[in-house]
Amino acid sequence: MEEVVAMATQERHREGDEVAGAGRGVVVGYDGSASSVAALTWAAVEAQHRGASLTVLSAADVYTASQGAPPLVEEVSAEQHRLAAEGVEAVAQIYGGMGPGTSDVEAHVALTDPTAALIEASRDAELVVIGNRGRGRIAGALLGSVAFSVSAAASAPVVVVRGETFRRPDASSPVVVGVDASAGARDAVVFAAGVAAREQAPLVVLAAWTNPDLLAEGWVGSYDTELIEWARDNATAGAQSAADLARDAHPGLDVQVRVVEQRAQEAVAGASADAGLLVVGARGLGSTRSLFLGSVSHAAIHRAHCPVAVVRQPEE
Repeated sequence: MEEVVAMATQERHREGDEVAGAGRGVVVGYDGSASSVAALTWAAVEAQHRGASLTVLSAADVYTASQGAPPLVEEVSAEQHRLAAEGVEAVAQIYGGMGPGTSDVEAHVALTDPTAALIEASRDAELVVIGNRGRGRIAGALLGSVAFSVSAAASAPVVVVRGETFRRPDASSPVVVGVDASAGARDAVVFAAGVAAREQAPLVVLAAWTNPDLLAEGWVGSYDTELIEWARDNATAGAQSAADLARDAHPGLDVQVRVVEQRAQEAVAGASADAGLLVVGARGLGSTRSLFLGSVSHAAIHRAHCPVAVVRQPEE
């Protein structure tokens, strides 16, 4: 048993070095599930539009994949390499119909926790793409709950492709970005505006506001109207500021502002119905001033009708 554990450690280190050494580009998690196939297709097109390389990452923890039995490192490694090669072949078929100038594609395998592998790969990536469901623990589970963990900790923006349907921004499917006055929201706007400009899609800047908590607790009096106006005006000002930022970065971009009296979670879910991409920050203001908290990004991943990009503010 000690020999097997040692083999697993060596394999993890060797394969992990491959992932860490991947150049900047798009990284997509692939485990053979229908959800990961949709993510792979989305990522392939995205890499092509960016003119970036594409890395197909297949990862599984040896102990989880072995289901409690002594870890069979060689078998698990062979399966992950097979999946990675399968993903690369699928991308080659996608690119086959696109003509010359398609992106470079390579495979990377990591015999380690999938969340850790994707976060590690994000350090050198422009973008990480994953599905919102995987094959489950029995098959090695690259995706599923991993989407939440990676979105919260990745160094690069993360796109979670929901379900098995291919959907991207275009002239009739806008990029929707949820905003508040936080620095994280500003980063989300910059990302969203770049995608909208590249895809020639409209950009919808969405801000949500609700009655302040004091009203919900039954406070009544002369300040009620002022508090309501403050909440609405604060959301409107934040949305207008975000729209100005997008227009300055991309002159000529079709930018629309939408301010709604609604909980942020419901607002982003509803706005995603006709969107090609929903963009949210990983964390908002916090406290009673918050319009888009970390919980909103979780709600978006769980409830959105389109792919969701979670943009995490860089570390100081």
